[in-house]
Amino acid sequence: MDEIAALVSSPFATAFAALFGAIWGSFFDVCITRIPAKQSIVRPGSRCASCGTPILWRDNIPILSYFLLRGRCRACKQPFSARTPLVEALAALIAAALWLTFVAGDPGETLSIRIARFMVYFAFAGVLVVLSFIDLATLLLPDVITLPAIPILFAAGFATHQVPWLQRLIGAAAGYLFLRLIADFYYYVLKREGLGLGDAKLLALIGALLGWRALLFVVVFGSMAGSLISLPILVWRRRRAAATPDEPLHHALVPFGPFLAGAALVHVLFGPRLFALAAELLGG
Repeated sequence: MDEIAALVSSPFATAFAALFGAIWGSFFDVCITRIPAKQSIVRPGSRCASCGTPILWRDNIPILSYFLLRGRCRACKQPFSARTPLVEALAALIAAALWLTFVAGDPGETLSIRIARFMVYFAFAGVLVVLSFIDLATLLLPDVITLPAIPILFAAGFATHQVPWLQRLIGAAAGYLFLRLIADFYYYVLKREGLGLGDAKLLALIGALLGWRALLFVVVFGSMAGSLISLPILVWRRRRAAATPDEPLHHALVPFGPFLAGAALVHVLFGPRLFALAAELLGG
């Protein structure tokens, strides 16, 4: 057992987790590209978006191939999207952080539970990454992802042995209803669009795994981060829109989904420590 504990805590194991994440990151990028276009995420295989040439396996190594090819297709020399290595690297970093947090850094649990937590939270993170990039590109959070993810992640929560099922059930319902009420208030009372229902479904998805207690942190942290980051962007886009009145108004909007997703990941990785720190500061 000591040998296994040493192995899962070794830098080699963390590097393997990062490689695992990068490989899945390639799939996440495929989902980001194809789901908004209503294309299959299985067939055809990876190919150049410009010339349609299938990408060889040696040109499809996560992160590395992009730089070896200098970001261009081997066949037609047209540039690949820089988003691909970005998503792969992000998935690798998330996987390594989750491994360090739930496998290498949690010796009090059995190895099977630690691995289960890693797998569940990585799948959760993958859903959040895909939804965030789609939201940034299209201002939409597709129902084809959010709706099935809610019951799937609720069921997966049993494997983590962390949040009781009732808290997760309430979290799914409360997450949706909270943002739905805000969206309806904007639409029916203020007569303008505020939050979309996609954000409500995303928060339900988050609550289905993390429970209702996590929702306050996710909403507050996500709103604070969203305000700090999006307000300067929004001001700049408003000025640009005023200078170019023919530009559609939706281009001036900043999606809230990525901030909710980021806050949920922060809660997964640092939530207990942040709560303990807050309690210590308040108690002191």
